[in-house]
Amino acid sequence: MKLLVMSDSHNNIRYMTEAVDSTNPDVILHLGDHISDARKLGGLYPEKKIHMVVGNCDYQADGDTELLLTLGGVKILVTHGHRYGVKTGLAAFIGRTRDLGADIALHGHTHRAMLRQEFGVWFMCPGQMERHEKRNAASYGIIRIEDGRIECGIEIVSREL
Repeated sequence: MKLLVMSDSHNNIRYMTEAVDSTNPDVILHLGDHISDARKLGGLYPEKKIHMVVGNCDYQADGDTELLLTLGGVKILVTHGHRYGVKTGLAAFIGRTRDLGADIALHGHTHRAMLRQEFGVWFMCPGQMERHEKRNAASYGIIRIEDGRIECGIEIVSREL
C-alpha cells in the first residue's frame, strides 16, 4: 500500500495533482491548511481514498482536527499539529502519539519537511504543497506499507519560482 501525504497546500492544486500523477498512491492524506484543496482533489480523483483534517487556516471548515487510522495493519495519527505546538517542539505530539499507540505520526503546520524515527515510531511532516519565496520547494511524503514493514520518505515536487 502506498500513501501520499500532503499538507499546507494553501490553494495550490497544481502541485497536489503533480504529486498524485507521479506517485499513483492507494490513499491520500491531507494534513490541513486548506482542507478545501483536499476536497477539490477528491473531485479530480474520485477513485482515490482521501483522508483529511482541518488546520489552523481552515476557518469555519467542517472536519476532524485529528484522525487515528489503521491502514495496511498500521496505526497512523493524522493531524495538522497546531494544537500540539509543533512549531516550538514535538513533546506534546510525541506524547499524544504514544498515548494512542500509533506506529506513524503525521503533522503539518511548520511548512518544513521532517522525517525521523523514535521509539519505533515514524514521525513525519511532509512540508508544504506550495511555493514560497524563502522556502520555495514544494514537498510531500510517501509511505509504503507492506507485510507490516514501513518505509517513509520525503519528495520534492518543484523548486521553481
